Amino acid sequence: MKIHGLLLDVEGVLVADKRYQAVETAVDFVAAARSAGCPLRLITNNTTDDRPAIIDKLRRAGFDFSLDELHTCTAAAVRALGELGARRCLVLGTDGLRAIFAHAGLEVTDAAEVDAVVVGLDTGLTFEKLRLACEAVADHGAALIALHRNRLFPDSAGRASPSVGAIVAAIEYATQVQPAVMGKPSPAYYRQVLDDLGLDAADAVIVSDDPFSDLAGAKRLGMSAVFVLSGKYRDPSIVERIDAAQRPDIIVPRIGDLLTTGGAHF
Repeated sequence: MKIHGLLLDVEGVLVADKRYQAVETAVDFVAAARSAGCPLRLITNNTTDDRPAIIDKLRRAGFDFSLDELHTCTAAAVRALGELGARRCLVLGTDGLRAIFAHAGLEVTDAAEVDAVVVGLDTGLTFEKLRLACEAVADHGAALIALHRNRLFPDSAGRASPSVGAIVAAIEYATQVQPAVMGKPSPAYYRQVLDDLGLDAADAVIVSDDPFSDLAGAKRLGMSAVFVLSGKYRDPSIVERIDAAQRPDIIVPRIGDLLTTGGAHF
């Protein structure tokens, strides 16, 4: 596989989990890509940290990335809310997530009379928060914005935990309203990253630890997909649950193995 440009997931690929400790071989892989002049972008569905915080955590883990190289689902959501003309939002998520939207000029409230419900990772989720979100969508016509629909994520202890998709599914089921998905694997999100790289989908390689969401979505657009076993899924046989046309092209233990046992090159 010839690598012309890279879309790199962060957690599970470059760092193991929310503790942001570098995966073995990841720092060297990024250095090799830089040395070869290979353009790359970071793609993350992180809904707990703002963009500068993510870059800072990566730097402390040994990586050197710029803000311009980072595409987040939260930034995509801010743009989408602006296009909708939304001004008042109910945000399910951490205080940090709420602050991202407040700093973008949106009114973040805990009332149901809102223009949009934004769903991120809310580790303090309660029935009342779910009820409020459903009221906003069902009774007040609020747009339902899913920052992403991932099923699981490894938490700060490395344990499998329900991700944003589980919360979105509850609201969608209750209201029968389909969400607008902002991050991976939204085609609009991927196309924006590809445009930033100046690449066609056929020339791009995506590396992720999520074959069900990130990689299957990328394959549907025509990208080459690499599944690493350093994140949420450690058993390569799980790809057998995916339609053959959407399965990853290469499976490797860690990202650095892509250049050795994976047979890829810049």
